[in-house]
Amino acid sequence: MINVLLPVVESPEKFEAFIKENSGKDVKFFVGIRRGLNFSSNLQNVELHTFVESAKTEEIINALHTCNMEEGKILIARRPLSKKEFLALTKSDKEIATLKAKHGKFFNMLKNFARKIVKRFFAFTFFDDISAICFNEDMFASVRANGNLSLSSRINKYVGVEFEEIDAEEKQVKKQYNRFKNITVFSLWTLLLIASIVGGVLICTLLPIRVLNVVVVVLWIILAAFFWFMGFINFMRTISVGQLHYGRAEEV
Repeated sequence: MINVLLPVVESPEKFEAFIKENSGKDVKFFVGIRRGLNFSSNLQNVELHTFVESAKTEEIINALHTCNMEEGKILIARRPLSKKEFLALTKSDKEIATLKAKHGKFFNMLKNFARKIVKRFFAFTFFDDISAICFNEDMFASVRANGNLSLSSRINKYVGVEFEEIDAEEKQVKKQYNRFKNITVFSLWTLLLIASIVGGVLICTLLPIRVLNVVVVVLWIILAAFFWFMGFINFMRTISVGQLHYGRAEEV
């Protein structure tokens, strides 16, 4: 059985078309939709849940996590998938199959750098394209036991698991986060680092060079660099997967 979780917050007609194209006796769709959006009730193998108008995609995913699924694969699709994407994800023999987005060389370089640093220092990384992820039968029990499906389908904390990345045919879903806040916070950390370096140079230039002064300046710049580094990691992670923590949407 393939359990497909579909959070619908816009364009319900596209999700309906996706269901019709990929419907089958071994596929069941769990649809979470905002109240006020129209969705056909005549589709087969569809369990429909309605949530408040303010429900976010990630909150709906967490709410759908409690649905009564049959043991098998779990596919989370944050957007309607193409037929090729759907088949590639559900036919994968790996424990986790995700989509691989297409980026420019510069963004790819930054993103890969951030992922490697995060993995090395924090023992996790983030999935390249969060538009869709498929867990196979071997992952069913652990996914069902997970308390935050939204987070575990965007942040990769899995150990000893085989992955497959499928080339995406459509654009990534929009990440849910405050873009202005994200840029502003990272800009402030950058300004702090620059100010620390300039201030350290001025102190060493204007004041007598003493061991204590040099040690204080070096520690000051190292601390500022550490905070900038953490800000950079958080900035790239937010761009890649959006805001981390969400609750559950309220069903009506």
